Amino acid sequence: MGVTIKDVAMAAGTSVSTVSKVVNGHYSISEETAERVRNVIKELNYYPSFSAQSFAKGATKIVTVLTNLTPNIAFQNPHMFEIIAGMEETLRAKGYRLHLRGVDATNVYEAAEEIISRRSADALAIHVSVMTHPLSGLLTKLHFPHIVLGMPNFESQVCWIDNNNVYSGTIAASYLLSQGYRKIAFIGGQYYDLGSSLRLQGVKQGLQNAGLQLEEQYIWLGDSTRADGFRMTEKLLEQKSMPDAIICANNYIAMGCVDALHKKGMKIPKDIGVMAFDDYPFSQIIEPQLTVVDINVRDMGNQAGKFLIDIIKHPNMQVQTYVTTSNIMARQSTIQIKCK
Repeated sequence: MGVTIKDVAMAAGTSVSTVSKVVNGHYSISEETAERVRNVIKELNYYPSFSAQSFAKGATKIVTVLTNLTPNIAFQNPHMFEIIAGMEETLRAKGYRLHLRGVDATNVYEAAEEIISRRSADALAIHVSVMTHPLSGLLTKLHFPHIVLGMPNFESQVCWIDNNNVYSGTIAASYLLSQGYRKIAFIGGQYYDLGSSLRLQGVKQGLQNAGLQLEEQYIWLGDSTRADGFRMTEKLLEQKSMPDAIICANNYIAMGCVDALHKKGMKIPKDIGVMAFDDYPFSQIIEPQLTVVDINVRDMGNQAGKFLIDIIKHPNMQVQTYVTTSNIMARQSTIQIKCK
């Protein structure tokens, strides 16, 4: 049987009501007593039964976001802040404040544990880049209100929200086919890059829907970097039969792809079409400007905020869902051609 509030009170030499006040952040308790109770809580590894408490009251009216905030992270993870902005917009309208806390995979568990034990927030929003198995277990065990921003790359019972990358890949392929392209290639991240893998799955599905296949010689996977985008494109251009369009899994890979095509003396889109995902950060500054599948990640943040409010009221609520508002932004890197 787990540690109870009575066990904490007995070990700390206080009443149950005193422990309850410390857990809930009441200030009528002396700091000396509060610190003693907190130490016992930590020693006994005690957690309040959040599923038995009512979070509908919104004790703090605070949601804390746990995410990586290392230097230059905005370029490595350009969607994150737009998602957070959308979430803040929705939560603010309901009277909640958003707190931002920098963590990584090595300390996110301790950060979450501290917030939960001190009850310094009503809910957590965790970016998928810092999500771990231990944290998943903690959140599931305690039924603490939370939402993971992105689908974890492991099986879990945590609540998460993500864009539908399979759908995005499907409409990318469908768009190129509608423009007359038929020999379509894909260059993307490694097999463990979940977003890239799902986009590849969608591209295959889009071609299959039209009775076509994505040939193995036209699939190249590597790191999501400009350098690997360049390398993979060079390998692609060595094939006996070259593609007439290339879909790049992200803007970084697309930059390398365009570099390699320019080095080869190929003109975009006259000789070959190029398409990528996401409108930020480089698609509009690459020459020529890239046609992209744009994803409204701010809307994803809005939806995450709505789910959080519901989960705060109902801690046992399970949310694992995709939201998609993808659309094609056609630019100079593709052109309508005659079907062959």
